[in-house]
Amino acid sequence: MMCLDCGATSVVGVCADCGAAVCRDHVVIAEVHLTRIAPINRRVPVEPSARKLRCTTCNAAHLAATS
Repeated sequence: MMCLDCGATSVVGVCADCGAAVCRDHVVIAEVHLTRIAPINRRVPVEPSARKLRCTTCNAAHLAATS
């Protein structure tokens, strides 16, 4: 596999949003705060936070949509 952005063969992961292979220089690691439903419909945070890998393009789109 090769990084979609630069063509490097040292891929460290795959973007969770678009599926592009990403190298260490182009990966963005985001935290995802998960919750579970406890009795009486109460949301309880799950620790530790999960990790989500994104490429730089998807991360920029995510930041633009949430700001």
